[in-house]
Amino acid sequence: MQFLIIIWSVWCFVITFFLFMILLPFNLFLIFVLGEIGRKLFVQYNFYVANILLFLFGMVKDVKGYYPIHIKTPCIYMVNHRSYLDVIIVASLIRQKIKYLGKAEVFDWPLFGFLAKHSGQIPVQRENKESRQKGYNLMKKAIEEGFSIILFPEGGWKNRGDKKSSNPYGLSEDKLLQDFRNGGFRLAMETQVPIVPIILLNAQIRFSDLTMRIIPGKIKVHVLDIMSSKAFKTPLDLNKECHKSMLTHLKEF
Repeated sequence: MQFLIIIWSVWCFVITFFLFMILLPFNLFLIFVLGEIGRKLFVQYNFYVANILLFLFGMVKDVKGYYPIHIKTPCIYMVNHRSYLDVIIVASLIRQKIKYLGKAEVFDWPLFGFLAKHSGQIPVQRENKESRQKGYNLMKKAIEEGFSIILFPEGGWKNRGDKKSSNPYGLSEDKLLQDFRNGGFRLAMETQVPIVPIILLNAQIRFSDLTMRIIPGKIKVHVLDIMSSKAFKTPLDLNKECHKSMLTHLKEF
């Protein structure tokens, strides 16, 4: 069985590379020829690319709760983070214009980082206060332009046995859900946009960053009801309520 999983993982990496290269000329055309309109189209059509990738990985989404997501106005999606697969899963759920806040190292990756940078995604150096403020301002501007924001408020992940990856926020291996950073909740209240919590229940089982093995099967997701930022007195109150709701569903799973 382990041999078959290794073969399947190699297939997934190879097909991802080939799909990326096939779409690269079209992506470059959207980003550099069509300008702002092209960059918006690039983000939206990745909904279809993400669903194709999951299909080729042999994965089927099992989504409960507020889905399909019908919200039309900008919002902030709060997503728990445990796997490199998380970004693909989230992209496969949301059709509207979105931008990601991602760690700056990702923007240095070959090809992928180049597209992320030039398509208008938002980098942040988590250890740098000035970079965090710049990221906050860019997210605020994106919301004003009609984009929704994807945030992983834990600030990263720390799976059991993970001793090598950086850990700027002191993440614990034993926590089912890390404490949330408060910036995204402050942004929600300042811009008065709602929050949509998304819980990825087994993404780390399907693709572990420790073994780098990809296992086909069901991707279990729960989308919680919209949370109005206007209903809370402080960003911290909104933070704690969002964390509590997401943790409850994780424990049930």
